[in-house]
Amino acid sequence: MKLLTNEELKFFSNFTRSVMVNPFTEERRLLHTLVTSKYLTGQSVGVHFFKSLQPLLTANIAELEKRNLTTFQQFNGQERKILYFSYIAEVYLDYIEPLDDLIKRQLASKTSSVTFPEGEPIIAKLVSRGFIEKEALSLLELLYQFRRAYLFINTGLVGQCDAITRLRESLWNNLFTSDVFNYHRSLWDNMEDFSVFLVGETGTGKGAAAFALGRSVHITFDRKTACFSENFNQTFISANLSQFAENLIESELFGHRKGAFTGAVEQHKGLFSQCNSHGLLFLDEIGNLSQNIQIKLLKVLQERKFVPVGSYIEESFHGRIVAAANQSLHDLRKDEMLRDDFYYRLCSDVIEIPSLRQRINESKNELEILVAELVSRICGNKDDNIVDRVLTALAQGLPKDYYWPGNVRELEQAIRRVILSGSYLGDRFHHQHNDVGSMPQFNREHLDLKDFSKRYCFKLYQQLGSYEAVAKKTNLDRRTVKKYILESNSGK
Repeated sequence: MKLLTNEELKFFSNFTRSVMVNPFTEERRLLHTLVTSKYLTGQSVGVHFFKSLQPLLTANIAELEKRNLTTFQQFNGQERKILYFSYIAEVYLDYIEPLDDLIKRQLASKTSSVTFPEGEPIIAKLVSRGFIEKEALSLLELLYQFRRAYLFINTGLVGQCDAITRLRESLWNNLFTSDVFNYHRSLWDNMEDFSVFLVGETGTGKGAAAFALGRSVHITFDRKTACFSENFNQTFISANLSQFAENLIESELFGHRKGAFTGAVEQHKGLFSQCNSHGLLFLDEIGNLSQNIQIKLLKVLQERKFVPVGSYIEESFHGRIVAAANQSLHDLRKDEMLRDDFYYRLCSDVIEIPSLRQRINESKNELEILVAELVSRICGNKDDNIVDRVLTALAQGLPKDYYWPGNVRELEQAIRRVILSGSYLGDRFHHQHNDVGSMPQFNREHLDLKDFSKRYCFKLYQQLGSYEAVAKKTNLDRRTVKKYILESNSGK
């Protein structure tokens, strides 16, 4: 028996679809347009467009209450599913401000969890809508995760080009999967088995992407203390593996006992021990690991157990792994720097971080947006005069198609250079050794054919990303291509 009118069914259906879809997808934007044009004609829509729809949602729910329809369990079939999510959205909209305030207070508290007195009212409201207490508690945790994920993915990744939008979409799916209902029902407590591989050139922002994921993990709520059990500032552990000496990396990863080796004067807690339950461990430069360490990490990923150096007692690892590399995955595996079995335990998801040149090519405003954000971070406040000065200096000092070999990290230092000296002329090493696009420079240098081929192959490698692709493009043997690129990169 249908309990909703046709108009109510359309509204709740469209609204529910909007709530459930990934907020960074084209589908969300289309639904945004559909819902707002139908119900908010002539009204401006702010950042949280659902808040502008809240009065209409409240009015529709009030109409149901007049007919004594107050819980989703009173409905059947499609109507029940629609009202199930509509009531969740109702509570979410009612408590966006308290959730934002909690996140702000938690950011200020680096070590401990802060209280959230609105937790019990949220649970009570959900129970009044037909949810049992256990699910209401789980939904409170989901809403908190939703809000953190949206804020940290949206603000942690600067830019508006298509590549950044796709990256945000991928990160959201990586947290909640492509089906948030299924995630809520059964997967939230099993996400540690879904490892992630971030791939991108140096300086593109792999760490920022991992940081957004690490701050957005699921955290349980303790009703006795009225606090979430973990501070999200401590759910993210990060390490650049290239900084560790080969003979110490096992100790850094797994820890060691006192006296385990010369110099081990006290017990050391490794990265896997530091990572909280449901936390996230980010291992950057994974391609630098030896085969031996890769085998040991593979065992940890498979069995969720590890043994500190000098100990015989197994410890458990309950977190999630995010790995990153700035080399092409194809080349890492082709050159046997990354074991296939290790890769297949890390590749539940492979996310590519776009280069700065790709972002600039996609959107004319991308460079301006990035400069404005970086100036604000560097100077501590927004300063339009410095932004204009930097943009002018970059336009005057760099060629129109400048390659940005250091990506966003280079841009940040370029801004500092402009602030200090008033100009930035680019990375001179890359100008001198890698810019095959400047034919007059080659003529002036009287390069022989072999030197020209080296630079040409290196330039193609920067653009195409793998030795295989360069070999195909140039009709050269792959081993020759690799040799040319390595020699060109080393300045030989």
